[in-house]
Amino acid sequence: MPEQQGKGIGKALINQGLAQLKERGAEGFVLLGEPEYYGRFGFKALPIKDSTPADEVSYHTAFFE
Repeated sequence: MPEQQGKGIGKALINQGLAQLKERGAEGFVLLGEPEYYGRFGFKALPIKDSTPADEVSYHTAFFE
């Protein structure tokens, strides 16, 4: 909600999500979102491990409803 913006909630959620991915041994992830916002967090290419995996990406059917 607009009145909640600017309080660091989004940043905290992003950082927590990244920490959980690292804890689970994820080799990569795909982010769908506003490039200007997420670019502030380094989301141009942000490898979790030493190499960047490559594979096909598919979206949950909810994205198409």
